[in-house]
Amino acid sequence: MTEQTITPPEKPITLRELVRIVGDVLTEIDVLSTHFNPGTDNRKKIDPERDKLDASQRKLVKGAIKDNTEEFKKRTASIKAINKDIQQTINDVDKFATTLETVVKFVGAIQKIAELAP
Repeated sequence: MTEQTITPPEKPITLRELVRIVGDVLTEIDVLSTHFNPGTDNRKKIDPERDKLDASQRKLVKGAIKDNTEEFKKRTASIKAINKDIQQTINDVDKFATTLETVVKFVGAIQKIAELAP
C-alpha cells in the first residue's frame, strides 16, 4: 500500500503580504523597463500597466480593507499563482510578450481587490 501525502490548504494572503507582493512586482517591472528606452513600443505597453498597479497598491495601503473576509480571500486566491507566472518570465527580456500578458492579468486581479476599499 502506498502512502498518500496530503497537501494542507494554502494559507490565505494577508493584506500586508499582498502589498509586499505588489511592491515586488512593481520593482521587477521597473527593472524590466530599464531594458527599453522611453517612448518605445514595449515601454508604451508596460508603463501604463505599471501605473495602474502603483495606483492600486496605494489604494490597498490607504483603504481599510479587511483581509479576513470571504470576498478578500476569494479575490486573492489566484494572486500567488499569477505572481509565480510573472517570476518565471520577467527576467528574460525575450519573453516580454508573455510577461506583459501576465502582468495585465496580475494588474486586473489587484484592481479587483482594491475595489474592496471603501
